Parts: sequence; structure tokens; C-alpha cells
Amino acid sequence: MTYAILVNPVYLRVYKDASIRMALNELTLTPPGSNPREKIVGRVPYILFDCNEPLTEENKRGVSRLSFFYALYEYREEKNGASPILLPMDATPGYLLDERLSSMLKYTGKTNELFTRLMLNLAVPSCPSSSVPLNILDPLAGKGTTLYEALFLGHHAYGVEIDTKYPAEADQYLRKFLELARFKHTGHKEKIGGQSADGKKFSAVRYQIALARDKEAQKTGDVRQFEMINGDTRHIGYFYKKHFFDIIVTDLPYGVQHSSKDNKKPQSGFTRNALGLLKEALPGWLKVLRPGGMIVLSWNLFLITRKEMTDLFAARGLTVPESLAALDFTHRVDQAIERDVIVGRYK
Repeated sequence: MTYAILVNPVYLRVYKDASIRMALNELTLTPPGSNPREKIVGRVPYILFDCNEPLTEENKRGVSRLSFFYALYEYREEKNGASPILLPMDATPGYLLDERLSSMLKYTGKTNELFTRLMLNLAVPSCPSSSVPLNILDPLAGKGTTLYEALFLGHHAYGVEIDTKYPAEADQYLRKFLELARFKHTGHKEKIGGQSADGKKFSAVRYQIALARDKEAQKTGDVRQFEMINGDTRHIGYFYKKHFFDIIVTDLPYGVQHSSKDNKKPQSGFTRNALGLLKEALPGWLKVLRPGGMIVLSWNLFLITRKEMTDLFAARGLTVPESLAALDFTHRVDQAIERDVIVGRYK
């Protein structure tokens, strides 16, 4: 049997010339399809794939969670050059929350939510335990797009962000969204602190929300955790216990709208290159990542080469899964940003 996925028009605008290549690469990681390929029908791009058996409900749910997904059809080729037949199929992602939670947010420097969804989709299938819920961390969380996408998938979502406004804004935004959606939820805020390895004292603020679909889910413990810490990502080993996270996903600073703190430039406070920050922070990130856990990073190739990134991963005991090694997710974001993605498994 052959199936067709209508590619999300927003996806086509975000990735432009790279969109079909990236969609085909992402689909190769999603069972049970084979032979993914592009097909233009009526000037509209579709992604086709073949299956030996009809798609199960679980298969359809997995397909509908692909970052480029818009609609699913059964595809039938007609003879004598006639136009193919596309039979619409019911396929829903079964997200825990309405995906408008992340798509409604608009602000300068935001990482597109479809790209964040792609990065999560690259990590989850390769994770030793793909059962829901997983503990997912974004150590450079911004306003929380990655965390919202993790919640959609039914996982626990944790983030660390150094900007003093963003965690408080994310906490307030999610609370309001849950109120309107009539989700049961409780919140907590606390100040935390400690002393880093160099003897310097630090402080941070932890924002926590526990949420459930309804009162019954709350009673049975079917609860998801959302947490953002306003603090320095280099102190992450003091915020969380060892081997706490299954997946780490983050979009590194580009130096255009995104920047990272640079201790060597106290006057400016920021640097365009995130490599120094990554070298400082990565040991702490890996300390809280479980053995066999996955890390997915995206970055600007104009600032950090692919070799620099792969060498750093290798030096820290991160290996690229065989299923992902040959997949190309590079794409142009704008004139100043050529973005790439790397996925690593920790020891």
C-alpha cells in the first residue's frame, strides 16, 4: 500500500529549498514506511511512502507527529496517465496539549516550533526508553518553545535560561493557557543557590508547574512536570541530580538575535560564537544525562564548523547513531545563518 503526506505549507516556507530533503530524511526514522519519495500532484508537493500492511492507529499517530505533517492520504496510482487518487485518512497526533501553545508565541529570535519538533523527533526514536513520559531538558530554554513541544508529546519538560524575564514570562503564559484549557495544575516558585567548583556563590529561581488533563488524571498520578530555572546553564549539575534526563535538546545561540554570555568579555557581556559556552557547559549537561541518553544540538555553521562539533562530541563520549549518521538536515535560515543539526548518544 502507498500513502501520501501533504507537506505543511508553513514547513515549506521555513526550509525553502531544503524542505523536501529534510522531510524525506525525517520520515526514514518513522516505522513502518519504506521508499520515501516526493510526488507533485496538481503542483502541490506530497511525500509518498510504502507499507506492506495497512497503517495501524499507532502508526498513523506517529506519522501525524512528524514536523512536516499536514494531512494523510491513501495514494492510488491510476492507469493511462490519469491523475492519482488521494483518499483522506483520519490521523491525529494525540498531543497532550493544543499545539497552539507554542505556535501562538511570536517574538524576535524565536526558534521555529516545527524545527524544535524535528529535533525532538530525531532524539525520541533512538532513546533507549521511548516510553512516555521521558525527562527532556533544554539547557538554553529561551521562552520555552522546546518545553512546550515536549509537553505536546506527553513528556516532562525542564529548562534553564539565564535571562531574568523569560522563565517568569513562560511560567505565567503556561498557567494562563492551562486555565483557559481547563487543565488541572498547581504551581510553585522558589529561590535556590549553591557554590560552583571555583568557589563562587550563585543563586537561581525555580518555576514549577504540575499539570494533568483532569481531576481523575491528577488523582491517579498521570501528571506532567513543567519547570524553568532562571540561572546559568553552567551550573546545571547543581540544579538536577546525576542521570536525571533522557534527552537534551537545544538550539545554540547564533549571535544574531540569540547571544550567549562570555565571561572573557565583561564589557560587552555577549559573544557571537557559542563554541566557548558549549565547551564550558557540555560537561555539566552530560552529567545530568543518563547513560544511553540522547542529545540534539543545532547551531550556525558560519560560526562553528561541522568538524569542530563532531570532534567535541567524540571527545565527550557522544556517538552519532548509525540510523542518523548519513542524514543531512542543513538549511539556510537567513543570510547570516546556515543551520545544522547533530545527534549524539551518551556512552
